Amino acid sequence: MSALAAPPEQSPLARFAREFAESRLALVGLAMLVVVIAIALAAPWIAPQNPYDLGKLDLLDARLPPGERAGSGNMTYVLGTDGQGRDMLSAILYGLRVSLYVGVASGVIALTIGAVLGVLAAYAGGRFEQVLMRIVDIQLGFPAILVALILLAVLGKGVDKIIVALVAGNT
Repeated sequence: MSALAAPPEQSPLARFAREFAESRLALVGLAMLVVVIAIALAAPWIAPQNPYDLGKLDLLDARLPPGERAGSGNMTYVLGTDGQGRDMLSAILYGLRVSLYVGVASGVIALTIGAVLGVLAAYAGGRFEQVLMRIVDIQLGFPAILVALILLAVLGKGVDKIIVALVAGNT
């Protein structure tokens, strides 16, 4: 091997990992994501109250401002309470879990459907590929959020319906 030989070519994954590790902004974003996921997973242990436990609600604690002590005096509501006396911090922590679930589930389902349809279009080609391409062209003509909102209006409430609407709007 001569001294003028080019260095060995890095794989795309190794190059991505090196550039990611060198980017301070990317590392800060990754750290924030890890903290948010850790908080969501630990919500049952760090939340002062379970917002889904209706037996522990006290209407006398309704609409308390942040930092106010509860009627029994043993608990301070850091972010206050809502109209039913639920602790807002607990509601946010438990809501974070639902938001992460919806985002990850809809992303994985949309990725799976898109990959399967892409492989089928590449394998079959011809007429199937043309029809699929026209369907995608029509779908891309509408904003994804508009499609999701219309589907939610038709399907109704529920986390499962939100996931279906997001998948349909983004696939």
